[in-house]
Amino acid sequence: MANRHAITLSIGGNLLVMAASWALHGWNDVGVHVAARNTARFSALWFIVGFSAPGLARWVRTLPSGTTLIRAFVAAQMVHYMSVIAVLHFDPAHFSHHPVKAGLIIINGFLIVLITGLTARPQASPTVAGIHTSLLYLISFIFFAALLRDRFKPFRAAAVMLVLALILRLIVRIKSYRSEAKSASEVVTA
Repeated sequence: MANRHAITLSIGGNLLVMAASWALHGWNDVGVHVAARNTARFSALWFIVGFSAPGLARWVRTLPSGTTLIRAFVAAQMVHYMSVIAVLHFDPAHFSHHPVKAGLIIINGFLIVLITGLTARPQASPTVAGIHTSLLYLISFIFFAALLRDRFKPFRAAAVMLVLALILRLIVRIKSYRSEAKSASEVVTA
């Protein structure tokens, strides 16, 4: 898959997931809740691939860049937020019991994802890269907690995939640190 198609695929795929959820369950309060859950699951899969991209790139040469995959996740997550707006429209009582808590969760989640997308740059400054990496780990923790509690029990296996993505990412980071340390020691001894 070419880099330029990953984002289009993530948006189109999640729009299809949302439309299929509505087609199967109706354009009503049940359908919008199902669509919100399913679009979140779909974007979680994009996150898992993007999060593991540094490790997967070794085996999948045609994989888009990690930056592109994270941006594709962000795009898929924006479609999820569209489905959350539909829930607000059809089931305002769902949020009216705890409006401040619900509002903070939605706004904070949106901002975390948005900033993650804005800081996803290949040649970012150390500060921007640090913010981006911190947000990636925060999102992985949030998805891990959500996936473990997923109502659809077979999808809880995605939590295992997320742990494997974390392991792949950490292996690449450790190898990178070792390589940098070795290069630095060779420069010092030369």
